[in-house]
Amino acid sequence: MIGINHMLISGTAGSLLLGTASPTIIAIAAAAGLLPDIDISTSPAGRVLPWVSAYLEKRMPHRSCTHSFVATGVVAAVSYGVAFFISNRWMQIAHAVTIGYFFGWFADAFTRGGVEMFWPNSVRCVCPGNRNLRLRTGSNAEYGILVVLLALALAVFNINNSGGLLTQFNRFLASPSGVQQVYNKDGSTHLIQAQIKGVRSSDRVPVNGKYTIIQAHGTGFIVQSETGELYKASTEPDTQILIKEITADVGANAITNIESLTLEEEELGEKLAPFNRTGTQAFVSGEISIDDADNITIIRNPHQFPFISKTQNTIKLEVAPINYVIQKIGEQFATGQLSIRSITKNG
Repeated sequence: MIGINHMLISGTAGSLLLGTASPTIIAIAAAAGLLPDIDISTSPAGRVLPWVSAYLEKRMPHRSCTHSFVATGVVAAVSYGVAFFISNRWMQIAHAVTIGYFFGWFADAFTRGGVEMFWPNSVRCVCPGNRNLRLRTGSNAEYGILVVLLALALAVFNINNSGGLLTQFNRFLASPSGVQQVYNKDGSTHLIQAQIKGVRSSDRVPVNGKYTIIQAHGTGFIVQSETGELYKASTEPDTQILIKEITADVGANAITNIESLTLEEEELGEKLAPFNRTGTQAFVSGEISIDDADNITIIRNPHQFPFISKTQNTIKLEVAPINYVIQKIGEQFATGQLSIRSITKNG
């Protein structure tokens, strides 16, 4: 099989199995697909590493040892061993090398010569059984397959560049459970943008727009509109947006942190100020007691999520924007426990 086909098969397999559109990872998988042919000096890998190729070429037939599960195991052991000792961030590279190497030689099982898949057993494994249907390197049939592989590679890269198979499948289903999977997978490192179709629960006004998911809530989500309003979007009774359809896309890089804050008769605004950082959206949840609750008036918008409520001297907050909390009750001395969810965009 010609080198470009090896690279396309391995690169596409790496992209599909790892769910990535990273050019670096795809290129590593594609390059690894050329390594099994290091047992012949005329191959790209043989020309790059001629001393290795010369050694192997003199001692074993083409598509034997290097085209086997044994060789794949050795490559995997070396790749993961290096990644383990250097950094866990290298694990993705180890995955790419192993996947690329395996598919690089496995593709040759469909050629007329086959491969010694179970080396050191010298039996050649070939597919299909009819010799006339097997590929011959450099034939018109293989160039036809090249066109098919190019189309497949472009389709896979496009799918992964749009969030991967899971995102595409969930977009097709348009269900909260699918969006929950996307949010669980990428919500801590990216903004998750939801496209919601439904109605307002208060007056049945149609809703069709884009929202940022702030956090999961029951079977639904607390979402923020493009103009900053908060809503609960769900199929539950206490929701503000009743969902008919919902899909999600992975947006910009953004780190979500949750920090705790304990108050003992301390000024609330002063304690919250360090969390109110430029470039960060912060939301406050928890329950506090204050001394002067009588002068606090809370006006609730019935169409939006009730992120603040008051009972005598107790204030309950749930995903309340930090600027609102500081402005409304920041001068109060409070006792209680709060958690602050901070979402910071990268770049």
